[in-house]
Amino acid sequence: MKRAARAMAFVLATTACTAASCSDEPSTEVPVRVAPPSRHGALVEELAADARAFAFADGDWLEDLGDAPFYGLAWLARRAQAGALDADGRARLDAAVARARKLVGGDLLEGDVQDKVMAALGLIEYVAASGDRSFLPELDDFVDRLDSLTKLLGDYIEVGAAESWALRTYGPTAVTALVALVLAQHALFVGGERQRERIDRVVAIDAKIREKAHGDLTDAATGRAVRGYAFAPGQAGLVDYPNLAMLLLKARLFRLTKDEVFRLEARAVYVALQPLKLSDAPARYSSPYAKASLGVDTRDLSTLSSQNYLALGLLLLFEITGDQRFVDEADRMLDGIFALRGPWCTTHVHDPAACTPVCAEKQACVGGACEPERCTTGLLHHVIDGRLAAPGEGTLFCSGCNLQTLYVAGYRRMLANEPF
Repeated sequence: MKRAARAMAFVLATTACTAASCSDEPSTEVPVRVAPPSRHGALVEELAADARAFAFADGDWLEDLGDAPFYGLAWLARRAQAGALDADGRARLDAAVARARKLVGGDLLEGDVQDKVMAALGLIEYVAASGDRSFLPELDDFVDRLDSLTKLLGDYIEVGAAESWALRTYGPTAVTALVALVLAQHALFVGGERQRERIDRVVAIDAKIREKAHGDLTDAATGRAVRGYAFAPGQAGLVDYPNLAMLLLKARLFRLTKDEVFRLEARAVYVALQPLKLSDAPARYSSPYAKASLGVDTRDLSTLSSQNYLALGLLLLFEITGDQRFVDEADRMLDGIFALRGPWCTTHVHDPAACTPVCAEKQACVGGACEPERCTTGLLHHVIDGRLAAPGEGTLFCSGCNLQTLYVAGYRRMLANEPF
């Protein structure tokens, strides 16, 4: 039965590939070819300058929503590898590594599990960029504990939605795919004598996700039907995050296994996301997952993090296919992402009630202390009905999402053999 299902998956992926004009028998060497030069160098440096103003203490970005332990650490590590960090950047990198090690060393079920998973992904990137393998035993131990928990839950994480913001917001398919991505990244960038074991576990988790969540979906706004990954079993609406996470996972699985099915499935996931496309130049996609958390009811809603994940997915697709249209689409998405740049103030993003006594007007609670309001620029959290988010319209700013953009833009440059 499993063999028949896998054969059917291959047929479906091949059909999607044909519809998307795949090139004939692309190379299994990755990257398949060098990307054209990046055209966002100046914008990247502007955003890097913005990042200097993000509140940072004890290795933690304080305006973050959970992504910084991965993308902040990974971006700094790759910049250091390219020789592009000044003294302040190196100090932040050291502090971020120390905090990430503390996070992965703690009890898996105490505190924010998302922070721990993101920290593991950041440390994996740091090992790959720096060659520092001195703390691999503690990183390996965390990955083993995470994998054991996933196996205990049947390789698909559905329990705990009442306690987990990530499960409620992104759904069990996306969360399970993120866990599989930890194992995939570890196998790809760390390797070691247990690499084959890690790869086998990623393949097994991917198969369980397909069994539980892959099927016919419908985009509520357009009525278009696709084959993709559901937010959760039994939910037939097309949502971005589960498919974004699976796009990343499929691309990594191809790199790890060289199994053509995974390359074709990655293309098929991209096809499934197309009903969410809102505009082409710049490219922007709807973010249905965020409607509930932001309290809005419009199709024209795009969050920075979801645009980042799709841009990264497109870059990984280019990496494994060499298909020019994927890097072109990623560039158009970066155009849209950089159009999110706007002003924000710490009073818009910090909770004054987190300080005792409560901060006075024009003060923000930063790191447990009241400080004068600080206003600067950065990429805002979302676009709604074609305009930038405003204070009072849900989350306004996320430093981790900005650091994610820097990582994505750096990955784009790396594919063109340019400094990260």
